[in-house]
Amino acid sequence: MPARQINNIPDEPYLHLLEKVDFTPIFIMGDHRSGTTVLYQTLVANECFNYLNAYHIIKYDKILDDHINGTKEKTRQELENLFQSLEISDRLIDTVKPTLDLPEEYGFILKNAGYESYLNSENLLLFAQVCKKIQFTSNPDQPLLLKNPWCLPHFMYIKSVLPKAKFIFINRHPLHVMNSKLKAVRLVLSVKNSYLQLISKRYREIFDNPIRRLLFRFLYSSFFGLGVRRVTQTSLLSTSYYLENLKSLQTTDYISIKYEDLCQTPESTILKVLEFLQLEAKTTVDYERAIEPRPVKLLPEVQNSYDEICRKFQPYLVHCGYQL
Repeated sequence: MPARQINNIPDEPYLHLLEKVDFTPIFIMGDHRSGTTVLYQTLVANECFNYLNAYHIIKYDKILDDHINGTKEKTRQELENLFQSLEISDRLIDTVKPTLDLPEEYGFILKNAGYESYLNSENLLLFAQVCKKIQFTSNPDQPLLLKNPWCLPHFMYIKSVLPKAKFIFINRHPLHVMNSKLKAVRLVLSVKNSYLQLISKRYREIFDNPIRRLLFRFLYSSFFGLGVRRVTQTSLLSTSYYLENLKSLQTTDYISIKYEDLCQTPESTILKVLEFLQLEAKTTVDYERAIEPRPVKLLPEVQNSYDEICRKFQPYLVHCGYQL
């Protein structure tokens, strides 16, 4: 018989089971639209990691209940039916197909609960609970792989509270990052993204409020260069923090790769990451099919700001070996 629910949260009666669950996460760190999703997907495909997926976000308060009472498949089937009824076939912003097993960002769980999207002292306990739930319901002998672009300009805080954590940094040319950011945010603000509505309370609130949505569309528009300036500011914050704090990490705690290398030589790049983590793939992955780069067409406002953007990001471009 299922345990008695408290506060209508199905997992509440089982939270005590997490007290002795241990975790040492590995973080994929990169700016939004820098390739964190494709890297996460490809590493997970090797079947040597536990990870957070869309099911965990949508049914966060039911993860333990489903696991202990054997109702996970029933819940998943209900969600599969929901995906079909909403005609969810892609994420709109890229070619990634959204499924219940799609690796996702823990920032959605933090934000859905009313906290900041990045890890800090206020949401640390919730973050720990997220990690323990995944480890408890997955293979306890496998490391936990996570990603959350909002945490890139905060990775030293993570290291301070999780000293054994390791980082996989992924870098991408900032022009392409900002170009992709603008295209993505403009798309999800103009066309309802049913998948994003399922995993993000904030997106639902913005999209369903015509005034708020109009304001955000204006802030990311091409009017007066607002959109370019906004994404330049956020990317510059992240890359500057990365450059300033990378030297504070031990070389045994992190590895840095480039999105361009991941696309051009996917197998050797992934094997390099696995070697750093001292892990071996448990299955064969067709890396060439898993990672299919698409040609980049710069928006006019990004193209027109080329020289200015390169000037602002010069230290980062030099550090990563990008041509100026």
